[in-house]
Amino acid sequence: MMSAAKLDAIWSPIHYNRFIVWGSDITLYEVSQLKDIERKSSYVKISNISGATVLTSQSAVGVRCADACCIPGQQDPLLALGHASGRVALVNLGQNPDPLSLAGRAFDNSSAPDQQRPLAEMGLSETAQNVNWTYSSARMLIASMNSKHIKIFDLRDLSNKGVSVATTKYCYGVCGDPFNEWQLASRGDNVLCVWDTRAFERPLLSLPQHKPLSKILWCPTRRNLICSLQRDATSLRLHDIQLIHNTQIAGQNPNESEVSNGPIVLERDVCPGSHVLSGFSWHPTHQARVLAVSPSGALLDYTVSERVTVSWGATAGLVWTDGALKTLPETFYANLHDISYTMKRRAQTEYGLKHDLWQNADLANDEQLSALWHFLALSKSLVEDGCIKNSTWRHPGVRWVLRADTAGGYRSEGVPSLLPDLPNRRITIYRSAERTRAMQLCNWGWGWENVGAGLERAEADGQWGRAAAVAAFHLRLRTALDILSRAPDPQMRMVALAVAGLSEERVWRETAATAAPSLPDPYLRALFAFLSAIVATASHHHQPDYDAVLNEKEMRLEDRVAFACIFLGDERLAEYVRRLTDDHVHRGALAGVLLTGSSPEGVSLLQRWLETTGDVQTAALVAARTFTPDLIKDSRVLTWIDSYRSLVDSWRLWWARCSFDTWLAGTPANHDARQVCIACGYCGKTVAAASGLTRPARHLPRLAPPAAKMKISACPHCRKPLPRCAVCALHMGTAGGGEFPGWFTWCVACRHGGHATHLLNWFREHTECPVSSCSCRCISMDPPPSAQP
Repeated sequence: MMSAAKLDAIWSPIHYNRFIVWGSDITLYEVSQLKDIERKSSYVKISNISGATVLTSQSAVGVRCADACCIPGQQDPLLALGHASGRVALVNLGQNPDPLSLAGRAFDNSSAPDQQRPLAEMGLSETAQNVNWTYSSARMLIASMNSKHIKIFDLRDLSNKGVSVATTKYCYGVCGDPFNEWQLASRGDNVLCVWDTRAFERPLLSLPQHKPLSKILWCPTRRNLICSLQRDATSLRLHDIQLIHNTQIAGQNPNESEVSNGPIVLERDVCPGSHVLSGFSWHPTHQARVLAVSPSGALLDYTVSERVTVSWGATAGLVWTDGALKTLPETFYANLHDISYTMKRRAQTEYGLKHDLWQNADLANDEQLSALWHFLALSKSLVEDGCIKNSTWRHPGVRWVLRADTAGGYRSEGVPSLLPDLPNRRITIYRSAERTRAMQLCNWGWGWENVGAGLERAEADGQWGRAAAVAAFHLRLRTALDILSRAPDPQMRMVALAVAGLSEERVWRETAATAAPSLPDPYLRALFAFLSAIVATASHHHQPDYDAVLNEKEMRLEDRVAFACIFLGDERLAEYVRRLTDDHVHRGALAGVLLTGSSPEGVSLLQRWLETTGDVQTAALVAARTFTPDLIKDSRVLTWIDSYRSLVDSWRLWWARCSFDTWLAGTPANHDARQVCIACGYCGKTVAAASGLTRPARHLPRLAPPAAKMKISACPHCRKPLPRCAVCALHMGTAGGGEFPGWFTWCVACRHGGHATHLLNWFREHTECPVSSCSCRCISMDPPPSAQP
């Protein structure tokens, strides 16, 4: 059992897992995980996961203070013990101390020989309560003197000029801040003081406490954090000093708003345990780790939890404070599939900005977005080819093509058709120009001759069920059977046997109705539902019920809509399309763009999609590429555009921002894209001879037309010669639209210039201006990112 004398602790400065507890005895402990400590070993539990075992111990009767230091080349720390008699003993607690080292020696100033006399003496006839080195210099000492002074001694000058003095009764326990060489802390009675040595007349901060303070220490791993221990306290108090740099140090009037201009201190108590504490020690390297000791010898290893402030940046960076600024690497978010990370990655690949809409589908790396861009490309091509005429929108959808809002606006022809493979059965299909255009939007086309290529692609992609169902929907049962027979999946061949046994008998229909729901492929379920419907029609002579096919939500939307365009009457088709549109707009299902197109309903659908996914990038890009000017004026669309602009700006993807604005603004044929021109140094007019100049041609009889690639060496207005190139000495001048190598280029500092390609070649080998009398280092003003023109 440890002595009941006052105890304190010191972490080893060279061993992260060792510490010393001193009082009437000095004991060296080693910290280990509880699972690593042998069961037969005795240990002291200091936390839930660690314990401390005794390495060595020795008596320390009469010791009033202790400190440890690290000497290079020595395995164990050197411990200095100050006795009540004034004797200082150097102790090495290692088991095999070096006999030639200082360890084991004692120094007594009253009988010191000449070689042991001190290098410097200060504070003669004064009393020092404690002494500490400062962190600013190896030759600066701070000391509490005479219970009323804090003195800073410069060992290089021990005269009165080399001593800084602050008179205060709060002078005890003075210690330096390891992160700020000008900052000190001291205690006295119930007050903790923080000092700035550059304004040493009064404390920077005075923090009253409820009880007298017994110990204070700056945290060695956390800036501006002081820990204090009050007498007979069970907790440690942390003083977190904020905004210390805003305080006026010198020359300010003490009466002028000291509180408002001073630092802010956040105080909180941490309770390592329920014991009364007699001492503590910060770990020298581990973040916010503190060791506390009680008068009875109980040890507590505690990590102080920091106040955490979290910030999520627009660059997909999560930053938080935990005693230090910490960030997660950008690659961390790739595994989370976070939409902000995904949008940034897509923006870097020019997603949504490719000239051909279908090219953006490959960059999306998402099935829904890929289908969206493919549909927009298809819709655009149908409008440009004249298949869809007089469209209100740039990209019409199925609902607009069918005029589903006005049922009866067109009439379809119902044509009874024979099944080619089952000639005794008839089925009604519907035809009209509107239905043909709708099926083209679904990428089906009208008639069997337009379906063959699509079936081959489906088979190549392994979509055997879809290929068979589409063939059956076109009344080609033999083709459907052949497709199922070629499928590598044995289940597909079993389905082919069932389809081959198609019969009007009730047994077949009931068996199909029972087995179909268990099939994993939605297209096979739809195939059996379709065959059951047409068989039931033949036996009962009524309109077939296709609801099982139309409501098969796992089928692609375009396949269900195309199926409805073939087999539903006008009223039922209009109602079905309206219901589908409302459902997709309400859910924000992106596939519904097939129905809405780039219309007000499409805006509502994209808004709902944005609220669900957060993908403002796709919404803004679709608006910029496909919406009419009237739709872009919608407040929701303007919000998308502004939000995406801000997002791209925060990513610093300036090229993507410019391309986005270009698509949004459009490029009219008569728009003059020139924004900057070069003016003549004599007449002040532009030196360009482009078609934008509105002067009569007779004023320039000697100049060739702008389209001619002719060298221009004089101002077209005043005929004064243009400046010469500093490299080739020829007159500069390029017609509008000329290639980059011949452009005007000049230094903004010395005003010398030349042809762009000549200057690039010059500065590959030189740093100074090519003009011999000029020493300007032009290339350092704005170095080009690449040496190639």
